[in-house]
Amino acid sequence: MTEQQSSPPMKIQDVDEEEDDRYSDTHDPYPLDPMPEWDVDSYEGREYESDPDHRELFSDEERYEQYRLDKRKAFHSKGFIYIPLSGSYPIKDLEEIGYDNKTNREKMTNLTNLCIKKLNETKGKTVEFVHIVRVFKRWAAAWKSSITFMARRVPGQGGDISRGL
Repeated sequence: MTEQQSSPPMKIQDVDEEEDDRYSDTHDPYPLDPMPEWDVDSYEGREYESDPDHRELFSDEERYEQYRLDKRKAFHSKGFIYIPLSGSYPIKDLEEIGYDNKTNREKMTNLTNLCIKKLNETKGKTVEFVHIVRVFKRWAAAWKSSITFMARRVPGQGGDISRGL
């Protein structure tokens, strides 16, 4: 008798069986971001707080302090910031040409313009794109781009520059 023939048959799992409890009470370290609302400032009413757990990600105090300063600046400018080990990474060269013969800046500008168009259509706004500030990307079954950009109301409708995310 061969080894394959003597092994016990595989158990077929019943769909109604209880879920494997190894995963039921664990905390997801990478929870899905809640769906953002259009025309809602996600920074409204929030205070900046340093996350003490991030300290252990840095080998020296100077780099950690620089990270905290950068994070505080991004928070106060209402923009995205790089968080070590988050899976996101900054696009450092927006002028780099990709596989489709477009620069990263062109691709991110196109995405931003689509978002602004949807905002204008759904909320009756008159906002136009000004420029990209910074971009972070993350792969999670599909590319997710976090784009910090500047926008303004269309001239004649008020010219304040606004921050967009």
